[in-house]
Amino acid sequence: MKDGSLFPELLATFIAAPSLEAGITRVLGRLVTLSGALAGGVVFSPADGPRCTVTAGRRASPALDAWLRDRLARRVGRLAIARELPSGWRGRERPLLLEAPLGGRRRRVGQLALIGRGGARGLRRDGLPPGFFEKLGSALELIWRHQREALNTVANQQHEMLKVLGDKAAIAVQNERLLEQSMRRARETQALLEAGRAVSRSLEVKETIRVILEQAREVLGAASCSLMTLDPETEELRSGASLDLPDEIVQRIRLKVGEGITGLAVKERGPVQSEDLWNDPRVRYPDLPRAHGLRSMLTVPLLVGGRATGALSVLRRDVHRFTGDEERLLSAFADQAAIALEHARLYSSIKTYSEQLESMVAKRTRELNEQKRFVEVVLEALPLGLYVLDDRLSVVTVNPVGTGVLPCEPTRGRAFLSLMPEDQRPEFQAFLEGVLKFKKVSQEEVELRGDGQDKTLRLTAAPLGGRGATATHIVLIVEDITLQKRLARQMLLNERLTTAGRLAAGVAHELNNPLATIAGCAEALKERARAPELAGLAAFQDFPSYLALVEEEAYRCKEITGSLLQLVREPGSGRASTNLNAVASKALELLGHQPRFSGARFVTELDPDLPPVLANEGQLRQVFLTLGANGLEAMEGTGVLTLRTRRLTGGEVEVEFEDRGAGIAPQLLPRIFDPFFTTKPPGQGTGLGLTIAQGLVADHGGRIEVTSQPGQGARFRVVLPLAPEGSQP
Repeated sequence: MKDGSLFPELLATFIAAPSLEAGITRVLGRLVTLSGALAGGVVFSPADGPRCTVTAGRRASPALDAWLRDRLARRVGRLAIARELPSGWRGRERPLLLEAPLGGRRRRVGQLALIGRGGARGLRRDGLPPGFFEKLGSALELIWRHQREALNTVANQQHEMLKVLGDKAAIAVQNERLLEQSMRRARETQALLEAGRAVSRSLEVKETIRVILEQAREVLGAASCSLMTLDPETEELRSGASLDLPDEIVQRIRLKVGEGITGLAVKERGPVQSEDLWNDPRVRYPDLPRAHGLRSMLTVPLLVGGRATGALSVLRRDVHRFTGDEERLLSAFADQAAIALEHARLYSSIKTYSEQLESMVAKRTRELNEQKRFVEVVLEALPLGLYVLDDRLSVVTVNPVGTGVLPCEPTRGRAFLSLMPEDQRPEFQAFLEGVLKFKKVSQEEVELRGDGQDKTLRLTAAPLGGRGATATHIVLIVEDITLQKRLARQMLLNERLTTAGRLAAGVAHELNNPLATIAGCAEALKERARAPELAGLAAFQDFPSYLALVEEEAYRCKEITGSLLQLVREPGSGRASTNLNAVASKALELLGHQPRFSGARFVTELDPDLPPVLANEGQLRQVFLTLGANGLEAMEGTGVLTLRTRRLTGGEVEVEFEDRGAGIAPQLLPRIFDPFFTTKPPGQGTGLGLTIAQGLVADHGGRIEVTSQPGQGARFRVVLPLAPEGSQP
């Protein structure tokens, strides 16, 4: 619907109808046609007239008519749009229902319902000015009241004519009065129509306001008419336009809300009048009406959605009390003025916003072009292979480095999986399809097997796509970390050799005692064996116990040397289901053999039901030795080192080493895993132990967490995923 001259046209349609029901039916039919609706209904309840309910439309049926009348019986508080499927609706699609109250907040006179198709050629919901249905209801009630009063007056006069049939003079006087009233109503209606046309045909607000002021002054018989607008920032009323008063006087008038006759009308959101301005203490500028001979005043607020935006005033040169009809008539003009001002405000806002938006778009376009060029330069200079893949895993684009990372040269449109060895393609496909499916950034390290040139690649994939939508592309970063892995393995081997050297001294020391015992027992047995006659003596009965002791110590030496050899031997990368309790306990046992930790005490709190993990036992033993040794060194070889194991929620297990040393300073905590970072004196540490341990745990899909308070020791937690179901330690 276009607003245009719709409002005046509807009023004229209502005025020209022979009855209330006929007028409402015509208005409804016009609204149904202009809105594109298929049916509609109106209930109209003027204050001094009968309730009238009508329905109309191109798809009218008894069922739909009954449904519309039922909807009209439900009171709505504001304009509402809904999708309902009414009884009697002819069509498979769900229609669009528009419901709106008629009349203002202070007086509701009815309700409107329009129903039509919901598509582009269906019911049109936009195009009406703000408050259209409120103003339409108020205007219909005003016109009906005028018509009803005229009809009542005519009826009364006809009754009087029957009573005083012979009094021709009285009849002539009465007819003249009725004619005058009818002409006055017609002038009022015509003035409202002229004001409505001015609002609908032009966005030039000054000209529109001038027409409204002139029409209001003429039909109300006023000497002057003026309009004031409310400044929302200062909450101050200022002159917007005036007839018959000099601009230099009008422009200096300022009123606060609630101040003066005009300020009171804005504050109360209703008409306020003064019968005698010269003797009214509420008048803010008493000298102004005296200077221009203005005696009485009526002011009504300009309302937009219940919010006062200004006021419209008329002034007379005599002491006069304005009637309720005059208040309502001026309110109708005020509604037209409020609509005109709101149109001008919206147009100005849209124009300003459009200019700002155009400037922002141009600026943003320049920024995007600069960013695009910057990104292109970065990608070209990026020392990593970068691929953009579509949802079919085909290459969209690749940077120069990416063409040399993989064994086959990637070209635009080529399937990415074809660049990989055939036996490894399912692994890569599962990884990339998981990124598309779960829309999460993922990272994976893979061994790329070739013709004698194996590579280790780190793949980082990120999905591209709108929030909540299916990912349409993948950004894949391919990094060749073969050299890094080789260096890490070499560093790990060096660290193990260093640790093995330290342990060798402790093991050698520990072997001295059992070897001395073996030697002593052997010597005693040798001496006793030389005297055969002692075989039956009681003293010779110790011989079996000596043999048992020899056997026990011999096995102990074998276990120590075996553990040492196993530590020195490179563990390899094979993984199997592993019992963490056994591995951690073995690490403590090896640490306990070192003489520098002889003053320490070990406490174990092991979970007997701890499930196994899939791991390389040698690598985990190296991690536990590093963490345990660090804790013992923090306590200078004394104190209590506590080992705990427990099962966590989420399919994980935990191995915890807790010491009671000096703790770690907060500023050093973020750096303890950095390569070559150490707090030990020169020559006593390489700074690689925790770095290697963290890498080994990460290779197992786990993590190392550290908590520490200075003076309260430190707690290192190794968290690992559980082994797959069905595996046994």
